[in-house]
Amino acid sequence: MIHLKGRLEDITTQLSICLLLTFSLGLLGQTRPNFHSPSEGQFHLDQRPASMRILYLAAHPDDENTRLISHWSQFNGYEVAYLSLTQGEGGQNILGPELGDALGVIRREELYAARRLDGATQFFGGAADFGYSKTVDETLEKWNESEVLARIEAVVKEFKPDVIVTRFPPDARAGHGHHTASAVLAIRAFERLQSMGRRGGYAPKALYWNTSSWWAKDLENAVSSDSLTVLKIGGFIPELGQSSLEIGTLARGMHKSQGFAGITDRGERTEYLQLLKGEPIDWTPPTYSGEVVPMEFPGLYAEWTTDSPYLVDSLNTTVTLVNEFTEPVRARFDARFLDGHDSRLTAVDTLVGAMSSYSFKTRLLASGNIGGMVLHLSSPDGIWKETIPLSPEYVTSDRIKGELRRPVQLTPRYSISYDVPCLVVSDVAPTALNFSVHRYGRLIDEVVDLQLQGVGILLDGDVALHFPAGQSVVHSSVEVRQSVSAKAGSKESQPSRGSMTAYIRGDEVPLMTAIPIRYDHIPHQEVWVSGTLPMVTVPILLPKELIVGYIDGAGDDAPEALAQLGGVVKRLKASTLTAEDLKGVTSVVLGIRAFNVNQGLASAQPVLEEWIRNGGHLIIQYNTATRDQVTDHMGPVPFKLGRDRVTVEKTTPAFLAPTHPMMTYPNALSQVDFDGWVQERGLYFASEWDAAFVPLIEWADPSEKLNQGVWITAPSGQGQVTYCGLSLFREWRAGVPGAYRILANLVAFQTAAHGK
Repeated sequence: MIHLKGRLEDITTQLSICLLLTFSLGLLGQTRPNFHSPSEGQFHLDQRPASMRILYLAAHPDDENTRLISHWSQFNGYEVAYLSLTQGEGGQNILGPELGDALGVIRREELYAARRLDGATQFFGGAADFGYSKTVDETLEKWNESEVLARIEAVVKEFKPDVIVTRFPPDARAGHGHHTASAVLAIRAFERLQSMGRRGGYAPKALYWNTSSWWAKDLENAVSSDSLTVLKIGGFIPELGQSSLEIGTLARGMHKSQGFAGITDRGERTEYLQLLKGEPIDWTPPTYSGEVVPMEFPGLYAEWTTDSPYLVDSLNTTVTLVNEFTEPVRARFDARFLDGHDSRLTAVDTLVGAMSSYSFKTRLLASGNIGGMVLHLSSPDGIWKETIPLSPEYVTSDRIKGELRRPVQLTPRYSISYDVPCLVVSDVAPTALNFSVHRYGRLIDEVVDLQLQGVGILLDGDVALHFPAGQSVVHSSVEVRQSVSAKAGSKESQPSRGSMTAYIRGDEVPLMTAIPIRYDHIPHQEVWVSGTLPMVTVPILLPKELIVGYIDGAGDDAPEALAQLGGVVKRLKASTLTAEDLKGVTSVVLGIRAFNVNQGLASAQPVLEEWIRNGGHLIIQYNTATRDQVTDHMGPVPFKLGRDRVTVEKTTPAFLAPTHPMMTYPNALSQVDFDGWVQERGLYFASEWDAAFVPLIEWADPSEKLNQGVWITAPSGQGQVTYCGLSLFREWRAGVPGAYRILANLVAFQTAAHGK
């Protein structure tokens, strides 16, 4: 049976949602919502004639060379743009638990943050990041080659670069199918554009590859030639008070979800550009002469602010222009609203005096599509010389962080959130599902009773829950029963999966879920995803005496999964871990990438190892073999990490130790437990291990050598240590039954080994 508990939250000031208003952004998708006059130094830099336009092209957010982009943009004064073919939604996240679409929003915003520092423009290619790919053929098939190629050509036609620069080579040296495909598509786009250019269309002059000693070991002593350009980059920019390498390092540090912040770079670097197509380009830096014209509109600040970060029905807004200069300025604000028909409203045409401000109020309606607000500035001679787009923002303040800004986002009236990413139903005990229905707005004259009655909710209508078998249950103070037909361990017992969808009764549109994005280096917002909750029926029994400890890593759902299986979960803090904390704990699970992000694990190791010697079981989920590991000593039995992975979701595992207790208790694992997996099988396998380890499975992607390092386990004293590189963290969210059965076997191993 499932116990349902619900509550209603009326969201009046806190939340915003990522169904973004459309402000006619075109291919760019990047604007500054408010405006302020540049500093005198930046203004002087902006006066330089742009002698070259460069489009840097790669596969993912964080693939771009920010130091080179910063040097070209801020030091040389070139017009530079970065085209990321994906938004990075298939990658990993060192900041927190967000994956999929939510991670894509984080990484997109990190690109915008980087561009605000290095001065370049940001484009996206619309390709799906489906995770690590080993072949360019797989990538081009899943990307829909013709669509991505057309997108590249559209960006080129809009930005009109003289040169396209790829980050990766067009072959296997790129090391990732997405990387290789980005270069292959750049070549094909360049060739097609050249053909169009011969018929009178626009075409870039050259295509280069930004190579390095990573791919070509002999570059260190290379000299420039027609096919290879050696560039020295770096240098102080007096107008900004920074060097180009310093700016590039700070821009790189915006990719925080990938852990790319680091020590600031200064001085000089060498970069290499290899000609792939077209004619050699003269990369000699331009020299500037001539007098810089005075700034025409100094000291201006304009913004368009709202009463709320979300637009449900309508919003009160305020448009403000502050003139902090000693001369008046004439301003005109135009707003375009599409509400069943085109109409242009000239809101204001006014003179704003010196050292004064002007504001007016307007209203946004959700019934139409907002085209945006445009500020026009006129010089004293009456000629309109500046056109500045504005978009609405919600502005608040924090006593510690200061001013906080977030975008205004179009928002459904209700959303639903659950306390688990997947509903697991077993025959161990009734399963409790807690959910909240969030309200984001109200009509002006609407009165809503927010009183809770038992577990019932008073809304405009009741919440209707639709379960896999098709039954529809109207939420009230009753229990919803979901039967499990067979006992765990019986021959008739079969895992199953489905989903549960929630509606407001009388409304045919399913409720969505809003994922809050709360990181200070990017704007706070919500990402809207499907509110359908994956649901899996898992016939399983866990030992009653099982108490599982959990130590945080970068973020996964192991505690929630274990709790739903009937286990008792005790959260442990690595930095203060003591033997007393581990009393009664039978197994400890480390979160994904724990040795990369949890500094406390270095001091916790002696405590954990003593506990293992006395009979505990440590389960280490995947980590990455990088320099940021808090310790190389991961557990009492030595092993080393490599970079091997299996990316084909349907790869068949070979069971190397089918009678091992971890493969048989409490579930007799079979190939069925590896059905329905998403994105990948496993990642960052062990490459070397002590002879005490027993590999449990082996597998490989097509045409690759079999690998046994994904799931290895070894005794240590009276206890056990296991490294598990299976991508369980993705499978739990997707509702894969086998991932839950494997987790149960992992944490129950010590009770099986001791005959309990």
